[in-house]
Amino acid sequence: MKILFILPYDNTYKYKGGFTRAISYAPLTLSVLAALVPKELGAQIKTIDEGIQKPLTDEAFDIVAITCVTSSAKRAYELCHFWKQKGSYVILGGVHPTLMTKEAAAHSDSVFVGFAEETLQEFFEDYIKGRPKKIYRNESKCRYLSMPFPRRDLVSDKYMKIPTVIANRGCQNRCSYCSVHKLWGNTGLTRPVSEVISEIQALKSKRIILLDPSPTSDEEYAEEFFKALIPLNIKWSGLSTIDVVKKNRLFELMIRSGCEGILCGFESVQGESLKAVSKSTNNIAEYKYAVDEFHKADIPVLGCFVAGFDSDTKESLLNTIDFIDHIGIDLPRFSILTPFPGTAMFEEYEKNGRILTMDWNMYDTMHVVFKHKKMQTQELYEAFSQMWKKAYSVKRIIRRLKNTRREKIIKLGANLGFKYYAHKLRTIDNQM
Repeated sequence: MKILFILPYDNTYKYKGGFTRAISYAPLTLSVLAALVPKELGAQIKTIDEGIQKPLTDEAFDIVAITCVTSSAKRAYELCHFWKQKGSYVILGGVHPTLMTKEAAAHSDSVFVGFAEETLQEFFEDYIKGRPKKIYRNESKCRYLSMPFPRRDLVSDKYMKIPTVIANRGCQNRCSYCSVHKLWGNTGLTRPVSEVISEIQALKSKRIILLDPSPTSDEEYAEEFFKALIPLNIKWSGLSTIDVVKKNRLFELMIRSGCEGILCGFESVQGESLKAVSKSTNNIAEYKYAVDEFHKADIPVLGCFVAGFDSDTKESLLNTIDFIDHIGIDLPRFSILTPFPGTAMFEEYEKNGRILTMDWNMYDTMHVVFKHKKMQTQELYEAFSQMWKKAYSVKRIIRRLKNTRREKIIKLGANLGFKYYAHKLRTIDNQM
């Protein structure tokens, strides 16, 4: 039996040569799916990540498994039809098929809803018997979800050399624009700590990247996990909500566990915007305090901001850059508000006639796909583009580097990378 696993490209994640590969960290989806294939099948397995690899079209496979998010859904559907025409049995899973199951089912032979860890084994049993089902739905309500060690030997080695690990796939927040709690609920969905630690030890790496959407959202689990990390004497970077700095015991353990970099969703500098989307963990009055506390612990902050909340204006968005300077964020990143299908925001905007397009290619956080209350579509896009360019002026890059106490070369590279990205926005057509 021959099996192919594919991670499709989208507008922003697509094979473009060595530079793209060098700055891409390894996603875990393909390697975990490959590890779920029963060994007794003796299957020949290949994986293709179209973000860093050219598409594979010249071989034959019995089963082709494709996983996608909304922005890569159209590409995934193209792949479904291509491989079905070649005689493969095509299965489809991931974020978008989980939230848009009926749509996904029209393109594939079988659809996986939710975690494949608890359904892929069932599929293979059914497939061998010649009776695969149309839909495999994960119904588990457990807090802990074990997963096999990823088959990293089957994926490309052209990513950055820091391995990725995941411990907690859930998030206890309920932001209206986010699909995480819609997908996995609010229970935390954590892996057994001993299992994660064993995987990290097996990697024999002094640095890792944690892909957890909100590693500190389950505080009891986070404390146990951080305590277990301390003896490993490694460094890690990952995501966090900014309120962790107020949780003294948890924050201390986070520092001692080896945290060396944090990505935080600040989202907006307007309280009205945060309240409207239920971003309850953020308090704008505490932004500078939070960044200062991270810096005292030698933890740089990559801060994410969103353009397009209803209270935003072009002026308020551009003023955000000055606020970013004031609070001392090390590396700012910007995206356009995107109401992904299946989220509370999408349902509200669709009901009120505010969705401009259902072209999923546009749902990459780089295009405006909804009617803004105060700005025209092109005006919002131009404000977003100017935010990037203003934040990555030479003057601001130099100022950020002066405030950097260590690893200036790495941070210079990151700033220049984002400056190059900001420059490229001039050539992006909003297509609206």
